[in-house]
Amino acid sequence: MHLSTLIARNIAGLRTQQFSAAARAKAELAILDTVGVMLAGSDHAGVSALKRVVLGNGSDGQSTVVGDPRRAGLLDAAQINGMAAHMLDFDDSNSQLFGHPSVAVLPALLALAEREGASGRQVVEAYLGGFEAAARIGTGISRYQYTLGWHPTSSVGIFGAVAACALLLDLDEARIAQALGIAASMSAGVKSNFGSMTKPLHVGQAARNGLQAVLLAAEGFTAASDAFEHPQGYLRVYNGGSENYDIDRLLAGWNDPPCVLDLGIKQKRFPVCYACLAPIDGILALRDAHGLRAEDIESIRVEVHPIRFPHINVPDPASPLEAKFSVHFCVAQAFLRGTLRISDFEDDSYRDPLVRSLMARISFGSYGEQDNLGGAEVSVRTRDGSLYQTHVVKALGAGYDHPLTPAMVRAKFEECASRILPAAQVHELYELLGTLSSLPDIRRLTAGLAENSLSHGENR
Repeated sequence: MHLSTLIARNIAGLRTQQFSAAARAKAELAILDTVGVMLAGSDHAGVSALKRVVLGNGSDGQSTVVGDPRRAGLLDAAQINGMAAHMLDFDDSNSQLFGHPSVAVLPALLALAEREGASGRQVVEAYLGGFEAAARIGTGISRYQYTLGWHPTSSVGIFGAVAACALLLDLDEARIAQALGIAASMSAGVKSNFGSMTKPLHVGQAARNGLQAVLLAAEGFTAASDAFEHPQGYLRVYNGGSENYDIDRLLAGWNDPPCVLDLGIKQKRFPVCYACLAPIDGILALRDAHGLRAEDIESIRVEVHPIRFPHINVPDPASPLEAKFSVHFCVAQAFLRGTLRISDFEDDSYRDPLVRSLMARISFGSYGEQDNLGGAEVSVRTRDGSLYQTHVVKALGAGYDHPLTPAMVRAKFEECASRILPAAQVHELYELLGTLSSLPDIRRLTAGLAENSLSHGENR
């Protein structure tokens, strides 16, 4: 049996399995968090440029464009909102995918759910199916793709978008298999574009293309049955030889337990590349524990896992987006400010002379702890010769045993949403998302996202 059929069988099987209340709660939290960062990213210059190209001077369609009063076609909305959700690199991640599951799944799903008039519960359960597919497929293939230079959020996350949308439309197994085969020719994204507007564009494309693959399959559009295992198919093209992927792991154990409750969702405390989070937690811990000041610092040494090192080794960032991938900037800025906010990655903040002075005293390397991909070693040597060190196993938010507090979750949402919405609407949206599963029609939510007013339809 072909691999696309076996994956499709697993996806279709999620319809008959019951997701627990705990799994649904994790999904609702992820959706809330993603809506917040989507709002925050919706007026970024990169998203505005995409809207000028895609929407032109007018609007043509019935789908919500988040943070914008205009409407768009279904696929255009998925693309724009997908890019917005990942624009600030503030969205969640997952270790099995080696990327960002929610932004690959939710923008496509919301666009389709709005058209279909789906309920909040249907959206939550389709999201869980999409998350499961992205994480399970990622378990078998993503690490090598990540190491080779593919961006698994798009190259693998697209299949999460396919799964979520196929489940919402109740496609049968055969058509899901076709959608997967179509998507195998529509996945892309290379890590060389990290730190630029093109990285979040990868996500917009994954959302758009995953949704388009499902819509095409629903119309009887075909793909090769062996699109994955063919000698020139997806697995060989993206992963090379069979030693770089594991089909058994890819297919085994779906929803047993569900991935959302296993390694699960990693929420971000700060709007930076995930690999920078543990070093930031480390420097803040040393700063606060020992009352350190910038003028005290002789040098700072940061070490992370070798797989994380290349794309955050940016000692001289040339733009705010590059600064999100510079462990030097992130550690220095966090030390000086005591935190990191969205505004720390805007305008010319990355050129601040005080930050640059501290960055020059930071050295960066790889540690030898091969089993911990998400940790960090941070040491500070002061001018009086004292040495302070800490080991961060994982960043705050990077596991359910080390979560962001409810207050942090709300503060993050408010920071993000208030960039677009007035305070009263931020509060109302937060409360509405808290009752997502009980919404009879998801358009109650998307209408507010489009018009920037849940109560009165006021545009900003």
